[in-house]
Amino acid sequence: MLSVLLVTYNHSKYIRQALDSVFMQDYDGPIELVIGDDKSSDDTIDIIKEYQNRDPRFTFKFLENEHNFGTTKNYQRCFPACSGEYIAIIEGDDYWTAPDKLTCLATFLNQHRECSMVSHNYFVFLEGEKRFYPRLPIGESFIYHSARDLIADNIIGNFSTCMYRKSELLKLPPRLFDVKSYDWIINIMLGTNALLAFINKPMSVYRVHSNGVWSSATFIEQHQQRLDIIPVYDELTDKHFEKEFINLSAHLEKEIAIRRVTTSIPKSSLRHSLKLVNSLIPPIIKKILVLLLPPAITVSIRKRLS
Repeated sequence: MLSVLLVTYNHSKYIRQALDSVFMQDYDGPIELVIGDDKSSDDTIDIIKEYQNRDPRFTFKFLENEHNFGTTKNYQRCFPACSGEYIAIIEGDDYWTAPDKLTCLATFLNQHRECSMVSHNYFVFLEGEKRFYPRLPIGESFIYHSARDLIADNIIGNFSTCMYRKSELLKLPPRLFDVKSYDWIINIMLGTNALLAFINKPMSVYRVHSNGVWSSATFIEQHQQRLDIIPVYDELTDKHFEKEFINLSAHLEKEIAIRRVTTSIPKSSLRHSLKLVNSLIPPIIKKILVLLLPPAITVSIRKRLS
């Protein structure tokens, strides 16, 4: 059996799209749908119940939600509640876009015993701007990743792209769930003794909206949260990746400092000064500066000039 873990909290606005994307799957076999609702106060659960008995492939399992667990503890109780050999996750405000997603990922894990999990490329949807963009260039092949790769760049980025071997999830240490543990550290832990696979074909949409726990935070807040949790994650991984975490800390501190400087100057005066400087610098010098300056600064300057 394959398990699909649906994790929800006050997702009534989005849950139908998420469920429709699950029920459109062409997977030829029984599917256990485990609902890990974290005591929603809206009608999320009522909407989910409307989908019962729609498709004989699906068996529904509702986990008790007598109180709010919080994201990390909610996942801790959900993983062992799944009965399938493989567990695919969909969070209630995301949705899948490829009908063959479950078939593709399950087949991949069947053929690649060296991998503890497999994920895939995805579209980021900026709800406020109504804009989509792929996380990485679109392709049909796949690449391997390790824990070190994810520390440098968390390309997996969200649970809704992931399918896991349940046996590997059950090996996660209980202390992992005593701190804020989302997809990033869980996948890092799973990559310490096995390979992680990433398929370049996008098969889902990650929605960035004002109610999201992570997406509602500002750029500086997001970076500071990651910076604050790094020492904890370094301990969780027994300092095997201490060098990588030190490099990441330095990078985040630099990004925060740059953003604070560029946001502390009034936009009008900064834009006027930049345009004046831009008009005086010869084109060849501009090209050299673009090559020498950190990407964060050049991107910020282009935005100010636009």
